[in-house]
Amino acid sequence: MHAAIVLLILILTFIGMAAGRIAWLQVDRTGIALLAVIALLASGEMTLDDFGSAVDLPTLAFLFAMMIISAQFAESGFIDLCARTITGTRRGTATLLALTVAIGGGLSAVLATDILIIAISPLLIAGAQTRGLDPRPLVIALAAATNAGSAATLIGNPQNILIGALGRLDFWIFLVICAVPAIFALLVVFCVVWLQ
Repeated sequence: MHAAIVLLILILTFIGMAAGRIAWLQVDRTGIALLAVIALLASGEMTLDDFGSAVDLPTLAFLFAMMIISAQFAESGFIDLCARTITGTRRGTATLLALTVAIGGGLSAVLATDILIIAISPLLIAGAQTRGLDPRPLVIALAAATNAGSAATLIGNPQNILIGALGRLDFWIFLVICAVPAIFALLVVFCVVWLQ
């Protein structure tokens, strides 16, 4: 019975995360995650000590620091400059798409992906619309490229940070091994979006 309760809460949480929000509760993804925690605590299936032991504090602190650094890059105008570089090109749509994939993927290897998406997407949309282009393929390419590029380094995404901390992995060895599949994934993103 205990496993069934946890599984039900997990399934409902995934459904809520996929939906993005629960309209009748005015709750977004963060609220959905908190509701899941409350449900697990209320059901007695987990205690606060269980949650505390599941959190890796060095990874959480590092992730927080990366988000602050990424936010500083956004505040300094660097990410705006990158977005203007993408949309400012006067070459064809293939170059625009290639720049979107390369810059999004490259930046996500060293900065927090969430900050990049939030900062670049509106500028990318506005730039594409002023050129009379449909911005949707570029935004899809940006989302896919930031995920693909973030796999290249230990600091690219929270999963890598946790894997690196727990596995005591070397940054450069991880980069050498993971850069090849990340670059391949970026090429796949370009090709699939271009063909679509």
